[in-house]
Amino acid sequence: MDRGATQPYQSCPMENRWTFTVEWGDCDAAGIVFYPNYFRWFDAAFQKLLRRKGLGQRELGERYGIIGTGLIDCGACFKGPGAHGDEVELVTRIERFEPLTFTAAHTVLKTARVIVEGFEKRAFLAPGDSEGRLKALPVPDDFKALF
Repeated sequence: MDRGATQPYQSCPMENRWTFTVEWGDCDAAGIVFYPNYFRWFDAAFQKLLRRKGLGQRELGERYGIIGTGLIDCGACFKGPGAHGDEVELVTRIERFEPLTFTAAHTVLKTARVIVEGFEKRAFLAPGDSEGRLKALPVPDDFKALF
């Protein structure tokens, strides 16, 4: 597939959609979205997805004894530009569960065309040893069932 081409987006039954306007401060000198902003938006969209299910990081901590859902890996494929004034829609869903991790998939759409696809691999992290290292806990079944 040509990485410069945009593709239509196919929706998923359990996803969160967030529509917003790209602001001037989100852009670089060329007037296009400065790439780290996509990762900031991915994190915000993931948090919105959790809150849609009645869970924030604080509630996850209280329920599962974790300090948060730590980022293990992330990435993005840029298929088209976003620019100042564009209205974009960021669609987020939990795409995959593994015993100790889960992956959130993010799709950024502009006029219903995919311009960025990204992912965040996360883990339920709890205090580990006396040296301050964290440990990943198994992803709880009731958490999986929400998605």
